[in-house]
Amino acid sequence: MPRSATEPEAVISELVRSADAACEWIDVAGVLQAVFRQRPQLRTLAEILEARPDLLTSGRPEGPRAIERLIRALREAGAEHLVLPRCGDCGHERPLTGLGDGARICSACSNRRLWRANPCVICGSTTLAGRDRAGRPRCRAHPPWGATDPARELAKLIAAGPFGVSPGTAQQAIRSVEPTRPGQLRLLWALEDIPDLLAGRGAEGPRKISALVQALIDRGAHGVVVPLCPFCRRTTVLKQRRDGLRCCETCRNGSKIATCAVCRRVRPIGGRRYDGQPVCGTCRQHDPFNHRPCSVCGEMRFRQSRTGDGGVCAACREIPTALCATCGARRPCYFAATDAPKCLPCSAKEREEATCGGCGKHRRVNNRTATGEPLCANCGNRPKPCAGCGGIFRTSGRTPEGEPLCQTCWAKHPAAHRPCTQCGSVERLYRREQCAACARADDLRDVLSPPGGLIHPELEPVFQALLEPPPRTVLHWIHKIPARRAVLQALAMGHGPVTHEVLDRFATAPTIEYLRAALVATGTLPFRDEQLARLNSWLAKTIARVTSAEERRLLRNYTNWQPLRRLRCLPSGQLVTHGRAETVRTEIRNVVRLLEWLHDGDTTLAACTQDQLDAWLANGPTTRATVRGFLLWTSRRGHSRPLSAPVISTYFAARTIGKDRRWALVRHLGHDEQLHVVDRAAGLLLLLFAQPVGRISRLTTEHVVDRGDTLALKLGRVPVEIPTPLDDLIRQLVERRSGRAATVPIEEPKWLFHSIYPGQPIDPHTLGRRLKAIGIPPQLARHASLMDIASELPAVVISRLLGFHQSTGDNWTRESQGFGADYAAEVGRRLQQRSST
Repeated sequence: MPRSATEPEAVISELVRSADAACEWIDVAGVLQAVFRQRPQLRTLAEILEARPDLLTSGRPEGPRAIERLIRALREAGAEHLVLPRCGDCGHERPLTGLGDGARICSACSNRRLWRANPCVICGSTTLAGRDRAGRPRCRAHPPWGATDPARELAKLIAAGPFGVSPGTAQQAIRSVEPTRPGQLRLLWALEDIPDLLAGRGAEGPRKISALVQALIDRGAHGVVVPLCPFCRRTTVLKQRRDGLRCCETCRNGSKIATCAVCRRVRPIGGRRYDGQPVCGTCRQHDPFNHRPCSVCGEMRFRQSRTGDGGVCAACREIPTALCATCGARRPCYFAATDAPKCLPCSAKEREEATCGGCGKHRRVNNRTATGEPLCANCGNRPKPCAGCGGIFRTSGRTPEGEPLCQTCWAKHPAAHRPCTQCGSVERLYRREQCAACARADDLRDVLSPPGGLIHPELEPVFQALLEPPPRTVLHWIHKIPARRAVLQALAMGHGPVTHEVLDRFATAPTIEYLRAALVATGTLPFRDEQLARLNSWLAKTIARVTSAEERRLLRNYTNWQPLRRLRCLPSGQLVTHGRAETVRTEIRNVVRLLEWLHDGDTTLAACTQDQLDAWLANGPTTRATVRGFLLWTSRRGHSRPLSAPVISTYFAARTIGKDRRWALVRHLGHDEQLHVVDRAAGLLLLLFAQPVGRISRLTTEHVVDRGDTLALKLGRVPVEIPTPLDDLIRQLVERRSGRAATVPIEEPKWLFHSIYPGQPIDPHTLGRRLKAIGIPPQLARHASLMDIASELPAVVISRLLGFHQSTGDNWTRESQGFGADYAAEVGRRLQQRSST
């Protein structure tokens, strides 16, 4: 391949400097970049100048007009000996826009040639003014419009239609779009031939119809329809023609189909090789022949868009961010500078839908086969063997040699790592010129700052706390989770320090939970008992449902002085568990339902009788008996009649799993290494030591006593020795101290079972769901374990080793022994009484 094709800039620079010594001090490459935007123009120019370098100094009007443009630009930059080509007809030094007899000519000479070739059909004059309706030339003395004003006639025709515009308004719109009389006459003839031209058939008329329709709409016309492209049905500028109709440029280019010289598929022509062979758009971009240095990263790649500095590749091209006019999300948008920006997902949804030739489903067309059959996104991007791992995956990137890489291998490949322009770190950039850490800091400042201002000093700790999690995690919060972004924006618009109460007002617990945990882990917010805080919030909303103000006051007093007081008086270091909070919720929920039932029956708590209470208890689940504590409290204080509800008693022996199933689960957890260590350890603690899920989740490293050869766990007052393989599992939990939390807390984490939230243990509900997923029902399995342990050990030993209360151990001992011993003792006592009498 000649050098003029691979290095046209260098060839032209050498030829120019050899023709004019004054060009040694001129930035010829910069002049070429400013004058010629298309690289094929430079290749053609370099090829001609390499064959005929005398065209730079001879002044002959030969070759393409690019020579004249080059000489004119170099002379303005300081060239002294370069000569502009002169007109081939008149010899003047003018812009040579025409071509005649193989030489370039000026516009005046070109017009004279045109006039001489088109004499008037009436008088033979060569003063061409236009053409009549039959296409015949007419002179200035006999113009095709005669004595009429075509703009006025066209305005009358439009005003007579159902568009609601006056002739004067229509005439203003016409003259703003087409100021020349020949153009106005063409519009008039088109509207006379096609009366519906302004009502949707604009693709059948002249090019200026679209502009005329828009001008009429801007002036208040109604019923005027902007013409759609007849092929893609999009509202866009119809500059081209195809099959006798006006169409958009995309559809016009799509009609030019040929066999690609590289991939041999029949596709729309995207360009041509140096030898003139057609290539598709994809092969044109992959061809190194069309690659140029990116003005941002400096890599030799296909320039996806042009800038003032040259051009940028697809990886460095930054699509401006704006509010999408369709979905309302703030995303990178096309047409960001207009009144109707459109994000990438919304633009993709507008693609044509058809039946996919690969899967047969009706989906959006993303690609096409060699024969033109439509393909969806999944079928169009077929998995290929990855050059890194050998697996069959979709291509996410390519090596410098062009070999495909999957997403995992591409993230590790050196070609994906580039230096950040802000901090200089070499990594996979998050966006143009920025690594994820720098992008996180910039985006956090944007979202935490009020419009047109800076971050409030009160939000500076929040900003610093959010710099602790991984950068891409925070960026995901900002750009992919609208609820969390809304919280940060609300904080930016507020005043005062950030507290737990402020966060509670902004969002619900699931939305704010991670942000709160990150702020607590970094010391920005003080620690608080989240279960107790959520319970207080729930109680306030639930008690507010009570209609009577007096009953609402009673329930609030009872809640504060009975269940909540017990939770607040827990021993130091103990937090409210989910089970304790749920017990309070169940009780208060049923009390509120009782009060609502009484209100619906036109009675009050003070007037409620035992018969009414029994009727309510009998017509519902057994959990309604949890109102017993509230009724005893109101009865003792005179707020109601003496009322009582039965004590909830449960025969736990009937709610267990079989002993064989329990030991089968123990063997499964002990030997199946495919299960997660958290699931195995928690399941064995439940099945072997009857520990409730809430207590397992709050085990810490302080409970572990590792003696090297043996390991014990402080479940009660006396450490209990842990058997194999549970001891190894607990050692693994001690070593993996960070869990999955994105933020590292200030204090070293102590929990054995970590949450995804920094510095917090796993939620008991989450742990219970994990155990159920592997076939362990937590409550039934724990009952079975307790029944087995209580049948073999005394209650006092159970209390000391496993951490249960003495009364709990006694209850389970009686459950495990059944009612046989008590019944025999009672029978013996009765027989003794009878014999004595």
